Amino acid sequence: MKVQVKQLSSCKTELVVEIEVEVWKRDYDGICTKYLRQAKVPGFRPGRAPLTIIQGRYGESIRDEFLETALSKYFRQAVEAESLIPLAPPQVSEVIFSLEKPVSFKATFEVLPTLDVVSYRGLEIDQVSMEVKDEDVELAIKQLQERMAEYLPIEDRSSQLGDHVVISLEGKYATSSQADIRDEEVYCELGGADTPSEFTDNLTEAECGDVKTFKVKYPQDHPNKELAGQDLQYSVELKAIKRKQVPELSDEFAKDCGDYTSLEELKTKIRADCTEHKGKTAHSEMQSKLVDIMLAENHFEVPEALVREQLEVRVNDTMRALMMQGVDPKTLKLDWEVFQEKQREQAIHDVKAALVLEHIAEKEDIMVSEEEIEQEISRIAQSSEQSVEAVKSQLTKNKGTATINGRIRNRKSLELILSLASIKTPPGLIVQP
Repeated sequence: MKVQVKQLSSCKTELVVEIEVEVWKRDYDGICTKYLRQAKVPGFRPGRAPLTIIQGRYGESIRDEFLETALSKYFRQAVEAESLIPLAPPQVSEVIFSLEKPVSFKATFEVLPTLDVVSYRGLEIDQVSMEVKDEDVELAIKQLQERMAEYLPIEDRSSQLGDHVVISLEGKYATSSQADIRDEEVYCELGGADTPSEFTDNLTEAECGDVKTFKVKYPQDHPNKELAGQDLQYSVELKAIKRKQVPELSDEFAKDCGDYTSLEELKTKIRADCTEHKGKTAHSEMQSKLVDIMLAENHFEVPEALVREQLEVRVNDTMRALMMQGVDPKTLKLDWEVFQEKQREQAIHDVKAALVLEHIAEKEDIMVSEEEIEQEISRIAQSSEQSVEAVKSQLTKNKGTATINGRIRNRKSLELILSLASIKTPPGLIVQP
């Protein structure tokens, strides 16, 4: 077998493969023999028809089956001989097949680019503040109060600004082909920042049982992309009126929040949690800055196959997040191709970062132990509320253990780069809370 290698780019390779007659003929004859044994030819017992008749009757089928299996076989042999690792199946073209002559074809495929990242030691970045301010603690306590708030029913008057009303609604898009919006129980704060003014205007001074019909025009920058720029006709029934009662700050409130004896003890714990969160956030932010610096200093081409994989990961992550919120992605009628295109730039960034971190792991001989993989699997099982055995089974089917290994190696590379970095403390910055 003759193989000609041509590097089309840093991550795209072309092979021209030629297989001698005496090599490919054995495979071809094997397929002919299979047809000879299985074919039913009038006037001949099974397996007794002349081979020339078999080839005349089934020549095209024999040729197609031969090329389907042989090209794959010889491509594998060619890349192994040249020590190449394709990232995806090749694009095969210019196939030349003729009896009594060598078979040849061209195969184009992607490989990992060759990197030489040298600028990852001593990178300079600014320390990110980890200061916990009193306002941070106060905000956390306020959020805790909001989570523990009670909604008390009001039955002796109509709704007013500031009330929280329970409604059922049906919304019809004016021009979109999207499915109608229906919900039997929605909490809506009249006059609230997140409540469209049309809801406040139509539901204020209403009685339980009232049905209101009105239109809402959502702005183009609305956070819900399915509603952004859309006109909807709503039919809304007021089912209940409630008053939000936020618990007062006291020792009793602290006891209701958990195993605390006083409000001061609760505040101390919240400050400690804020300190831990700030530290993790600062740590992650500095790692991200280091990655951005390395990518800015190391330019290379990204294999499209890896970008497609990363885009698929992003789609799957989005679908899982929606389902965890109780939303069926199918009902949203999202254009996933448009979604992927919007995510493409970030996907390329993620692939580049992974390649650089993997390269550093190779240079620094960073290894991952079985214990670390087991710990990661346990963490995944806990976060997804599955058994360890179930997660292991899924990983085995999808070759996910290798993915976990790579994820941990990259994490270790990030830790190494940060430990080697030159971290400057800007004037006036409070490093420790």
